[in-house]
Amino acid sequence: MKNHLLNIMEKKHCSMIPYAFKRVFYFKSDFKELVNNVFKEASHKVLTSEKSGDIKYTIYSNYVVIHCNSEDLIKKMEFIVIIKLPKDVLIFSHLTNHPVKFDEIQKFQIYTNLPLGQYISQTYMIIKESFEKYTLKTMFLSFNGGKDCVVLLHLLLTLVNELKISDPIKTVYFQSNDQFLEEEEYVHYIAKKYNLDLEIINGDLKHGLESFLERNTAFCASLIGTRQSDTGSTKLKYFQKTDPEWPQLMRIHPIMNWNYDTVWSFLRQFSIPYCCLYDKGYTSLGNKSKSKPNPHLKYIDEKTGEVQYLPAFLLQNSDTERHSRI
Repeated sequence: MKNHLLNIMEKKHCSMIPYAFKRVFYFKSDFKELVNNVFKEASHKVLTSEKSGDIKYTIYSNYVVIHCNSEDLIKKMEFIVIIKLPKDVLIFSHLTNHPVKFDEIQKFQIYTNLPLGQYISQTYMIIKESFEKYTLKTMFLSFNGGKDCVVLLHLLLTLVNELKISDPIKTVYFQSNDQFLEEEEYVHYIAKKYNLDLEIINGDLKHGLESFLERNTAFCASLIGTRQSDTGSTKLKYFQKTDPEWPQLMRIHPIMNWNYDTVWSFLRQFSIPYCCLYDKGYTSLGNKSKSKPNPHLKYIDEKTGEVQYLPAFLLQNSDTERHSRI
């Protein structure tokens, strides 16, 4: 009964808080007037095409903050803004050095009436359970710079920040010989930004993991940003031991139930820096020779007639995420 009343109170609290959704667009300061005009036009188009909803945007010297009470509306506004503005005007979050506000991520759990709030809360519980079973001295993060592990890293950092843990997070990057340079640069950027204890392992994943565990005998668990919608991952569990023929390790999948749209909702909501390849139309990053911009994001620039690609967060059908793989 107590939990039921708490849920009702939380939902009432959520309904009283306007503008649950937020987006931040950074731009070159010389184009402030142009940016303001485009945002004004986009806001008008979105609101006049909908029967309900509200959008508010505030423009500063080099960035715009959009607040909205509907994620659908905010996505429509994002689309218009990106199409209308010249390609070199916007500066996406991976090129900025602003601090991520971890307290905002933690507080978003109060939005129990929103899918993103529910996913964050659920994942937070799994990571907390991981800390009850293991510590940062026995558990490492598998990190390759892809969007999913970026979500996991920032949720992990949110909990570390809440618990005031000062130990660096052991992070392992299993690097292949067919890797995007942009992805490698991003991994190093993030490691420096958050003072991660980064270890790079080259070559075959299985033998690389075996070698790592032989050198680091205290580690017995790994946090991994795999989702059930990933190829061959439909039977994932939150806590799952590796197969018998693999080095023995507890694999932890806190964002297992997340989907493509929720991942991008999280990254865009909290202005989290991500690999620049996603702004070039890539929706799923694999080996360089087997990845390409997603054809579903292709469009023709009206002014130049050139083929362009929308950023990954504007993909309309999440079922086509893997169409970025060859």
